[in-house]
Amino acid sequence: MASRFVDEAAVAALVASDPASAAGVQTFWRHEGEPLVDRIELAWPGRTSEVLPLFERPEAPRPFPGITELLKELDRDGLLLAVVSSRRLAALHRGLAATGLGGHFPVVIGLDDVTTPKPSPEGLILALERLGASPARAVFVGDSDHDVEAGRRAGVTVWRAVWGLPAVPPAPAHPHGTLLLRRPEEVVEQLRRLGRPDA
Repeated sequence: MASRFVDEAAVAALVASDPASAAGVQTFWRHEGEPLVDRIELAWPGRTSEVLPLFERPEAPRPFPGITELLKELDRDGLLLAVVSSRRLAALHRGLAATGLGGHFPVVIGLDDVTTPKPSPEGLILALERLGASPARAVFVGDSDHDVEAGRRAGVTVWRAVWGLPAVPPAPAHPHGTLLLRRPEEVVEQLRRLGRPDA
């Protein structure tokens, strides 16, 4: 979710330079979780080559408050962590390095690694294989409908993170009973309720 700051900065720059582009902003956010190029084309048809560079500028993302502490605690608990994203690997690694979070994730799966992005479960299944983890013992924390669907199809436990200030607030409850997490600290709280890791 740290990449949201980069997206918000790019959208703001686009609208500032071309106020008429504001008409596509809600469409862009409504498709969060899909590959960036697809979202841009849906929001601003025919302008992808013009708009995409705004999203690829070396704008440093920043982690949400509590994320660094959460990852340190998960590391102390001995959990294996991975990132599965619909962004390209170069952007993912750049963002992880800029936020200082890269060392927490031995496995990073990006758009380059899959033939079909989320909501396909392909990226999650690949991450599980590289971690040597089984779906039955895995939890996927995502922030979009595509994440929830991908996790469900991969056979993992899925929780949806709704902390921060999303451009389009999610519904108060998600279909199929997906657990909504409103604070990063809830990840550890819920894991301990599952008995992973032992409290």
